[in-house]
Amino acid sequence: MTSAPDRDYTYREFSDFVRRFDQEALLAAIAQRALSLPSHLTGDRGSRYRETPPWALAAVAKASICHGNAYRRQLPQDRDVLMACHMHNRLDPEELAEPSLNSPFAILARTLYEQFPYQESVFEELARPMAFFDDYSGRDTLEVVSTESLQDLIGAPMKTAAAIAMMLATSAQLSSGLFEPAWLEQENFSKLLTIMPRDEILAVVDSIFAGSMSWFRQQDTVASARVPLPYLDRYAFNPLTSRPFVRLSGNRLLAPVPQLIARRLSPLELYYTGLQRWGSAFTSDMGELFEDYLGRQFATLPNVSVHPEIAYKERRQELKSIDWFVVFDDMVVLVEAKATRSPLGARAADTSSQRAYTATLGDAFKQLGRTMEKIRAGLPEFAHIPIDRPIVGMVATLDPWYIANSFGRAFLPTPALPTVVASVRDIEHLVGIGQRRPASTVLAEIMRAGDERQTWELGVALNQFHEPADRNPILDQAWSRLPFATETAAATD
Repeated sequence: MTSAPDRDYTYREFSDFVRRFDQEALLAAIAQRALSLPSHLTGDRGSRYRETPPWALAAVAKASICHGNAYRRQLPQDRDVLMACHMHNRLDPEELAEPSLNSPFAILARTLYEQFPYQESVFEELARPMAFFDDYSGRDTLEVVSTESLQDLIGAPMKTAAAIAMMLATSAQLSSGLFEPAWLEQENFSKLLTIMPRDEILAVVDSIFAGSMSWFRQQDTVASARVPLPYLDRYAFNPLTSRPFVRLSGNRLLAPVPQLIARRLSPLELYYTGLQRWGSAFTSDMGELFEDYLGRQFATLPNVSVHPEIAYKERRQELKSIDWFVVFDDMVVLVEAKATRSPLGARAADTSSQRAYTATLGDAFKQLGRTMEKIRAGLPEFAHIPIDRPIVGMVATLDPWYIANSFGRAFLPTPALPTVVASVRDIEHLVGIGQRRPASTVLAEIMRAGDERQTWELGVALNQFHEPADRNPILDQAWSRLPFATETAAATD
């Protein structure tokens, strides 16, 4: 924005500017801009994206909802949305004056957590919930998660809820971010209601998709009190990630940043919803569901044997190994699953981030080392795991732990074997490639000694091996169960 002052702004200046405007009008203007953004960053359209990236628009919407009020009457112009995003992009980085917050790790981590979630394809986010929850193998008894309890949590069966999420995203795309429940009374919705009952649509919207202005402000207040982030206001929790639709006057629903809609049903976003309802019993179930999902993913790879965790005894104490042994003809991959979400402090890279990386990923590194030690020692329980080929470790995470393969290694123990940290999306990507060529050869090339790619996010390193025809069979199978999935597949890739 060439006419804007070339200076930095405080968060208070940014917030005060945003709260000048009529809330509903500003949120509508934000949605219009969000819907106009391209999916790539090249050429003139790329310039539009850089001026008002979706994370900046989400921050502007949050500031308006949480710090504005319903009595402002000044209507925003296009230039005002541009200016608000410019101010956000130029927020004074006061955290850099704090030695505990200005390391290369901290600067890069908070930038990635702020920006990367808005740049992911939504196909996985819509397909994964069904594969993750509905297709559980039943290998163990879950404490609280069941078909019935999930339906009570989200308002409908997972398959129906995923279809509703798709419908809401399409509505927002075609109607300037809006969805009005009254539309369901119209004749043109009658066919849709044979697939998704009206009561279930409204239940899902009320349960997980829409919140009032007062609800958003309350969530912001609670989050700020629970996790104070001095000097890091721009990276604080944004309630729009929990409820992408805001209730406006006349019972209209508006998604200021429609890019957030498809993510709402992902296991990541349901993590805190279930935790609030059932506490640690839910997080325990999530760990089991995640382990099971990984095992099913790896089992789709051709010519691979997948073995579950191994129980063994040490000084009369029964212990367990890592979660999965993936055996290729030319490699063994030891997989330790971690479904714990990265806490808000770690995503903002505050002073607690080192402890979070150490507690979650460090524990996984140690488990990989203990298992490797037992394999090398020749314990009989591990006799079916080959030792005549390279063995690598993988810490599989439900949440991306950005830069865990690079700067984050400073917080982690020295691995006992070559080890990569990989998010669930990365693993889905690897398994898709692995349907066409051995995934072991891909990992071997990335993990080759001295190759800098082993310090990248695995998903980034996999991009050069990907071909357009690569598909993940579990995600494709889940997607195929959605109504009107064929017609919308291309739009979500």
